[in-house]
Amino acid sequence: MWDERFTEVCRRHPDVIAVYESAHGRLGLLLRQTLVPLGVERVTWLAETRATARAFIADLRVSGFIGGTVVLQWLPAVDVARIVVRWVRRWDGDPARRSAITASVERAVADQTYLDRRAAPADTLVPAPTCSNGRAPCALDETGLASLKAWYETMAPCWLAIQPVRRRRLVLQTHVWIAERVLTDPPLAIRSVLDDLASDGRLARALVRLVPGAEAAAWRLWIDVVRTDLERALHHPRARRSQAWARWLFLIPYSVPVPRRGHLRVVSGGAQVPRLA
Repeated sequence: MWDERFTEVCRRHPDVIAVYESAHGRLGLLLRQTLVPLGVERVTWLAETRATARAFIADLRVSGFIGGTVVLQWLPAVDVARIVVRWVRRWDGDPARRSAITASVERAVADQTYLDRRAAPADTLVPAPTCSNGRAPCALDETGLASLKAWYETMAPCWLAIQPVRRRRLVLQTHVWIAERVLTDPPLAIRSVLDDLASDGRLARALVRLVPGAEAAAWRLWIDVVRTDLERALHHPRARRSQAWARWLFLIPYSVPVPRRGHLRVVSGGAQVPRLA
């Protein structure tokens, strides 16, 4: 949870204009840079946001923060809007700049909603694609997978900043499983993918191999939370398997914090909730 030490870190980084905290202690960083850079500015924008995020996250780690972080500049507008509304704002270093950025996000979401509604009647005339032989529907076409890959590479500073190292390795191994078993073309049989998520399935075995015996009990809880959340995500209807859904798969293990006795438990349906003291 938020600590006054983290407020001091924020004061040392003026390019981090706002910080939001989720119910699970994950931090969303809103930087000074725009959310939508021009094409010719993108390389410089990416370098600047990466440098700012890395310096800030490193300072947070020194101050004792061990949870997950996400940079809002690297997310789609709809995800940014959701975070701004639902997460608690813990730092507000530049209210004027924050308001300008969030206003642009609201306009972008409103414009996209308008376009989606206009397109909906035409879409209903086109039969939805179906899959045979019990195979899971492919969430993304070739163009969509390329965009997902670009997003994943943009998020690299977040993946590489995960602490401790054990958690980073577990998250990245889970990402390998998602890429190889879920986002495949052609898609694998859904039953085979769900079998991977059993308590002794392919994913659990791959993750357990990364944990020393002395730490097995603690990290097994982390593994079980990730498994059940992924299983819940894979039961979403085909119509909801969009790029946002695919990004969500990668963010599931990233959002699960370091296991602490009494802080996480697995509940029916795969949700992760804090255990009350």
